[in-house]
Amino acid sequence: MEKSEKQEKQRRLIIIALIIGMAVCMGVTIWALFFRNTQEQVLIPDYAPQAAEQNAEPLSDNGEKLDVPSGGGGISLEYDSSVNISLADKTAYLNYTHPGRSTQDIVLCIEINGEIVAQSGTIEPGNRLKKLALLDGAEKKLSEGTYTDADFRVLSYDPESGEKAMVDTVAKITVTVEK
Repeated sequence: MEKSEKQEKQRRLIIIALIIGMAVCMGVTIWALFFRNTQEQVLIPDYAPQAAEQNAEPLSDNGEKLDVPSGGGGISLEYDSSVNISLADKTAYLNYTHPGRSTQDIVLCIEINGEIVAQSGTIEPGNRLKKLALLDGAEKKLSEGTYTDADFRVLSYDPESGEKAMVDTVAKITVTVEK
């Protein structure tokens, strides 16, 4: 008698433990599907943005275009490796030049820890960029300080078709964030 009562209690405990385990698994699944805060990643478009970058300033010397093979392209870039971001005005202050000798339009992105925090409109060869607005909500993800895991990501686009080129360029930068 005692053994069957003991076995019955053990069965009940096992069943209760399994039910609790299933409830926890279902709860975690529901949280992961509906309530987890996933970071939004900015996707890189296959075609250049329609809007030209508003903050691009024309250069006085456009120079001669790079010599590239038919159907190819070339970009030249000049930049200062330090960028300052003001959280107060949601703006990145930089020094980036897209010389006139380049044959591709570009879109400039600022990435910090693998996440794009600012992205320009289309920049044609022969222009310079000194400031760039942060993407919506990017200021909430940044804290005051210096970020060394940061990059300029230069996306190249054909100036006639607007189609994305096969190669992107990445340049290491240091970003200092201030209030």
